[in-house]
Amino acid sequence: MEHTSRVGIRSVVLAAAFLAPLLLAGCSVAVTDPASSASPMASDPRGWMPDAPDASPAPAASEASAAPDAESSTEVDPDVRAQLDRTRLRELVTQNLTCVDGSATVGRDLDGMYVELTGDCTTVTILASAGGVLLPEVGTVTIKGDGATVVMTSATRIAFDKSADINVVGWESGTPDIAYAGTANITTPLS
Repeated sequence: MEHTSRVGIRSVVLAAAFLAPLLLAGCSVAVTDPASSASPMASDPRGWMPDAPDASPAPAASEASAAPDAESSTEVDPDVRAQLDRTRLRELVTQNLTCVDGSATVGRDLDGMYVELTGDCTTVTILASAGGVLLPEVGTVTIKGDGATVVMTSATRIAFDKSADINVVGWESGTPDIAYAGTANITTPLS
């Protein structure tokens, strides 16, 4: 009996040693060159997010507190420009909202949707994630969601909450004051 138990235990240990690497194997990641494949935006514009930004020079003194992984660019990357094309994004709009008394909130109930705001907007707060927001000229835009694509005519101030990550924000005119927080948020002028 003692011999059978040892053989059984030895078999279990051997099987565990053989299977452990297979069971504990992690996921793999494939790195592809976007220039060598078809544009990911052609198939699904909402599924594309830019790569994590490279280190960039220190932001201007007018920017409040720049996070080290935030990126602001004076040169517009062609892929980002395509992602922030107002005409293309307008075709995806599923909700139209109006600023009332100068303010509006794009709530979490609009996650994954494309929203266009109209009217006189002094303050706009974006809580929604994984969608798009088209804005007119605004005073202050505060972004608290993740993975949003935001295009505005112009803004006085753009503020990212510390919980806001992977947002892509563009403005068509002016030079807004930008308060960076969160991770991998990208801002860029579109003209």
